[in-house]
Amino acid sequence: MRTYRIRPLPLLRMEIDLGIFLYRYRYGEKLMAPVYCWYIEDTDKNILVDTGADAELATSYRGFPAEKIMSFEEALASLGLKPEDIDLVIQTHLHWDHCANTAKCTNAKVLVNEEELRFAFSPHPLTGASYNKDLLKDLNFVLVSGYHDVAPGIELIPAPGHSPGAQAVAVNTGKGRAVITGFCCVKENFYPPEEIKKMMPIITPGTHTNVIDAYESTLRIKGIADILIPMHDPSFMEVTSIP
Repeated sequence: MRTYRIRPLPLLRMEIDLGIFLYRYRYGEKLMAPVYCWYIEDTDKNILVDTGADAELATSYRGFPAEKIMSFEEALASLGLKPEDIDLVIQTHLHWDHCANTAKCTNAKVLVNEEELRFAFSPHPLTGASYNKDLLKDLNFVLVSGYHDVAPGIELIPAPGHSPGAQAVAVNTGKGRAVITGFCCVKENFYPPEEIKKMMPIITPGTHTNVIDAYESTLRIKGIADILIPMHDPSFMEVTSIP
């Protein structure tokens, strides 16, 4: 089976209450949560998973204190690329902090779950602030539903709950199956402290459209991954390659 490497590209850090990630747990505690995009290396095309956002948008749109790490253009330049070089953007979901730079990839097809796209254009008021329709204009969407093979060894896995059409991205690497979770979480969602583990093996994402679906998706993704990549965990800030 063909194998790949994943290159984490951190763009900013924003101050977020841990309760946003950890349902009914650690409210009031703050985390400087990174926002990443992820480049899949050694493919026949230039593939990004999500495109992140910038610190200015985090503050102006959502009011989160934020600090820049590098721009989207600088992140791609570190790999010898420009936004127009990207052939395919896989959107795990369409919350603003995962797609704010997608329009810059002018030559890219944008792979998204069809239910996620439908919801993004008409979100429920409870989660409406997580979506920004202006970021989705004129994108070259390719709609998928359910499990989907992107390339040999790269698979989309449904992971609904955090949002209706969230999808994880499983990538075969030289050290096993790495899974970019597809929903907003940190490592503690998958490896909770002992007092939580007495009741349940994982912690549901703190924001969701369906709490039971979110729980089941978190548990399922944990079970299939050799290498877990929670999408906002700070531990990937200094990681240049997975594996």
